[in-house]
Amino acid sequence: MKTARLLIVLAATALATSAFALEPEDIFKRAAPAVWTVKADLGNNQAGIGSAVAITPNLLVTACHVVTKAITVKLTQLQREVKVIRITRDPVPEHDLCVLHAEPGVALTPVAIAPISTVQVGAKAYAIGSPHGLELTLSEGLVSSLRANATSNLPTIQTSASISAGSSGGGLFDVEARLMGVTINISPGGENLGFAYPAQLVMELPQRIDAELVQWRERLKNLGVVMGANGEPTPSGHADLENDAALPVLGGGSDPAALRLAYKQFLLQSQPRAFLITGDGHFGTVTSLAGLNEQLTGCAQKKITCAVYAVNGTVVWGKQQPAR
Repeated sequence: MKTARLLIVLAATALATSAFALEPEDIFKRAAPAVWTVKADLGNNQAGIGSAVAITPNLLVTACHVVTKAITVKLTQLQREVKVIRITRDPVPEHDLCVLHAEPGVALTPVAIAPISTVQVGAKAYAIGSPHGLELTLSEGLVSSLRANATSNLPTIQTSASISAGSSGGGLFDVEARLMGVTINISPGGENLGFAYPAQLVMELPQRIDAELVQWRERLKNLGVVMGANGEPTPSGHADLENDAALPVLGGGSDPAALRLAYKQFLLQSQPRAFLITGDGHFGTVTSLAGLNEQLTGCAQKKITCAVYAVNGTVVWGKQQPAR
């Protein structure tokens, strides 16, 4: 499976380490080619900006809040521009961690991964990102603490390296230019108080994604979505996936323009993904089992129709039984 291959690649990069500390300028030379600026078009003339780090020749990791509700995402680095074709979210809803799938044919420069066992409090740390859109900005600090994380057995890395808005999703590197962590936020009002998910958490993504996928498919089957032998939904024939003019409107209060915008956002989001339309005129995308269950529970409590329009790359509307 693709996720299994990703795990092998990441494990290999974790072993591909140098045996000595580098000077800051050499760390930048090694690590910077893997760091990109993320520019997200959120629709309605709104945009988001952040950073991302290449972990394979066509995959990058970033903070999910940078690309949430985006209808298009592109990556820039100096004069180079790359299109993002899909976003995969961490199945754990509390994790602000996403994988960006770059367009075919690109050859990104991936980083080596530092196992969490090598990350020590007091060690030097180097953040590279795009604070306020200033791409490839380097800042130096320390690993200030390893904080317990309630949703993972891996700690959150606290650092004194300067991290500002736009740096989210960038890299926190060690003295061997290995990726220690993915920066996620700064503490409001706190100077030199930033946080990062450990890079090793990225290595665990494939197993978590595969485990949730099994439950996701079973839940959809229980809703009446017909699954093929390959585990993917079968098309209902209602419309082509890209045809947003075919979107049905339930509960007369739906805004057609808002419905189409939400569907465009769905088309970019991670797989597994499902686009739901409810009987009271609401609609939107779910990209996790927890999100799907939450929406269906809400519909059951309100005693309204909650139907699946599309799953992954397939329109299933009319094939499934609407959930109540």
